Amino acid sequence: MFLTSANILLIENDKRVIDSIRQIIGDRYALDIETRGPGAVKKAISKEYDLYLIAYRLPDMSGVDVLSGILARFPEAICVMMDHDPDIDAIMKIAHMGGYDFLKTPVRHEKLERVILRASERRWYIREARRLKAEKNKNLIAISEEQSRLRSVINSIDDGLIITNQRKEIIFNNPRFLNLIGVRREIPVGEKIFDILPRKLQEQITNVLDNRNSSCSVKEEIVIEPPARLVVMANTTPILDDNGYLLGAVSVLRDISEIKALELSKSEFINMVAHELKAPLGAIKGYLEMVIDRALGDDEARYQQYLERSLERSNAMLSLLQDLLNIFRMDARTVHREIERLDGGALIRETAEFFRGELREKHITLSMDIAGKIYIHADKEEIRRVFTNLLSNAIKYNKEGGSIHITAKRTGEHAKFTVKDTGIGMKEEEKAHLFEEFYRAKNLHTRKISGTGLGMTILKKILDNYHGRVLVESKYGKGSTFTVLLPPAEK
Repeated sequence: MFLTSANILLIENDKRVIDSIRQIIGDRYALDIETRGPGAVKKAISKEYDLYLIAYRLPDMSGVDVLSGILARFPEAICVMMDHDPDIDAIMKIAHMGGYDFLKTPVRHEKLERVILRASERRWYIREARRLKAEKNKNLIAISEEQSRLRSVINSIDDGLIITNQRKEIIFNNPRFLNLIGVRREIPVGEKIFDILPRKLQEQITNVLDNRNSSCSVKEEIVIEPPARLVVMANTTPILDDNGYLLGAVSVLRDISEIKALELSKSEFINMVAHELKAPLGAIKGYLEMVIDRALGDDEARYQQYLERSLERSNAMLSLLQDLLNIFRMDARTVHREIERLDGGALIRETAEFFRGELREKHITLSMDIAGKIYIHADKEEIRRVFTNLLSNAIKYNKEGGSIHITAKRTGEHAKFTVKDTGIGMKEEEKAHLFEEFYRAKNLHTRKISGTGLGMTILKKILDNYHGRVLVESKYGKGSTFTVLLPPAEK
C-alpha cells in the first residue's frame, strides 16, 4: 500500500534546506524544485504531485497563498508546510486549510522519511478510492445503459408483460400490457393488482403464487372484450431464486384476437356452406329415391320433371363450389392471371350477347352507350366475370318487361362501366351487406330467385386486385345502378 515511485514538488528558496531534502530523498523519488512563489503555483497546478513540500515563508509570496492555490486546484493534494520557527497559530491555520503536516527546518532525516512514508500510503488510498469510484461510475453507466436498452426492447414488443411479487404487487409492466387490459393510466410500482386485472388473470397469478413448490407455467385464453373482439393468451410463470424460493410471477399476454376471429369466421363459413349444400342435396336425394322406387307409378312426365330438377340443383351446387374455389384461390393469391391490354367496352358488349336468350325470356330491353375504345390492363376472363355477375344480377332481379342500360366511357382517371336496371332494388340495410359472403337479400321479391350469395363478393375481390372500385346506387322497388371504376390503360 505504498507508492513505488512518487512525484514530489519542493517549493523552497533556502539553498541549505533544498540540499538537505535532496540528500534525504536521493534518487528514490522524482523531485522537482521551485524557488519562487508564482512559478511554484503555476507548476503545482499544471499536474497533480504525490507530495508538496512548501516553505512557509518565500521572498515574493506567502506559503499560505501557495497552499491555497494548490488545494483550490487539487482538493486532495498532500501538502506539508515547512518553517524554521513555526508557531502554534500557523500550524493550526495550515491544518484548518487542509495541510497534511508541518515540518521544522532544517528537516531531520528520520522525520522526513516518516512523513514521506505516511504520505505515500495516504496517496495510495486516494488513488485506489478514485479508481474504485471511476470503476463504480463506469459500471453504473453500463448498468443504466443496459437497463435502458432492456426497457426499450420490452416496451417495443407486441406482447403485454407484467411482473408481480409475492404480495401480488406490480413491480413492472410495459405499455402494451396496459393497452391490452384497457388501462389508460400509469400503474405505480407496488400497486395492488386485483382491482384492475381481468378476473381470470388474477386467478392465474394467484394459482402460481400459492403453489410455491411448482415451477410450472399456467396458460389459458382470456376474453377481454367478448365475443372475440379482444382475446389474449395469458401465460404466467413463477420467478424462483437459485435456491428455488418463490420471488414472484411474470405474466405474458399475447393478442390472439385475429386468430380467434379467423377460427370463428371459419366455423361460420363451414356452417354456411353446410347449410347451402344441405337443402339441394336433400332435394336431389328425395327426387332420385322417388324415381328409383317408381313411387309415382307410370307417370313418366313427373319422373322426367324430378330428374330435371335434380340436374338443376346439381348445377346450382357446382356453381356454388366453383364460386367457393374462386374465393379461396383469390384469398390464397394462387390465381394465375394473363394481364393484357384489352378493350373493356368491346368486352362488356360481347358479354351482353351471351344473355340475349334470358333477356327475351323476361322481355327485358337492353340498351348500350359505349364511347369508343376503353382500354384497361387486366386478365380478360376476370373482367368478363365482373361483367357477367353484373348483367346476370341485372336480369335475375329485374322485373318482367323491364330494361337494362349499359354505359362505358373513359373519364380523366377511370375506365367507367355502368349497369343500370329497373329491377326490385335494395333497401339501405340490404345494400350495407351486399359484398358479404353468402349474403342474399330476403324479401317478397327474392324468395323464388336462386343464387349462391357469392357473386358480388367475387366481383369486389377481383376489382380490389386491380385497384378498382364498385359503386352502388339503389332504391327499393325502383332498380339499381352498379358502376365499376378501373385504372385506364394509355391509348
